[in-house]
Amino acid sequence: MGVRHYVCLDIGGSAIKYALIDDLGNIKQENNCPTPTDQQMFLEKISAIYQLLAGNQPLPLAVSLPGVVNSKTGYMLHGGALKFLHQQNVKKLLEEACQTKVALENDGKCAALGEKWLGVLQGTETGIALVIGTGIGGGIIVNNTLLKGHHLSAGEFSSIQTQADSDAKKDSFAMICSSKMLCHHYADLIGKEKTEVDGYYFFEKLTEGDKYAVKLFENYIKVFVKQLFNLQTIIDPEIISIGGGISRQSLLFDYLEQEINRIMEISELPLVKPIIKQSKLGNRANLLGAVANFNYLEKKN
Repeated sequence: MGVRHYVCLDIGGSAIKYALIDDLGNIKQENNCPTPTDQQMFLEKISAIYQLLAGNQPLPLAVSLPGVVNSKTGYMLHGGALKFLHQQNVKKLLEEACQTKVALENDGKCAALGEKWLGVLQGTETGIALVIGTGIGGGIIVNNTLLKGHHLSAGEFSSIQTQADSDAKKDSFAMICSSKMLCHHYADLIGKEKTEVDGYYFFEKLTEGDKYAVKLFENYIKVFVKQLFNLQTIIDPEIISIGGGISRQSLLFDYLEQEINRIMEISELPLVKPIIKQSKLGNRANLLGAVANFNYLEKKN
């Protein structure tokens, strides 16, 4: 039997990344396009991408997308950034549009599956992937299997609470530690418009030793590390992979390791030190995880 190829999609709120990937993880014809804003245009775009990559071959379609999805049935309990897919059977819609077999999974969970297959979680039995972006997504691998949870929401880290006596949304993990909110908080501190501050600008100022950037980031790191210890205590992973654009910044890991070591030194509790690693697959983790998910579901069925 020869090498099998998959048409793979990583669908986000603003862009669709797509590629042809084989079952060894080799990526070809990688590209992206804007995400359509209504269901009909969306299905037409996906069909066009599929025809472009598959040609006349009946290739399987592997999909990563935001929201809460029942990967067995393909039903979206919540469409996330893709509101036009809310409470729709997206698997059936895509199968009809492309006339092929389809498997889909939440993007954070795909990131975990990708890292488990070919990334820093490879060879581990239990691991966590954190993806830091506009929110904090990710996935949990336990005993070599993706943990879905009763409500299919395991790994939706954004809503983790950081304070017991304050506003649930204001003090959630995502509202403090997403890269989007880090930049927004910094913009507020220095009196700039939020659109003027991105991750590159913030880390440039942090590297320069800007007092506002340093103070903000120190607080950011304290909250982040508390959650790393919480996840370590609850799941007991071998490795926690950290992805998203911010993970390309080596300063992030310098600060995280320093704070982890500080907590280990002062704690009187028998804590297990979280082992953190930069995502190996970067922004391709979701595409590769979509392939891993397709194969898992196919074997299971």
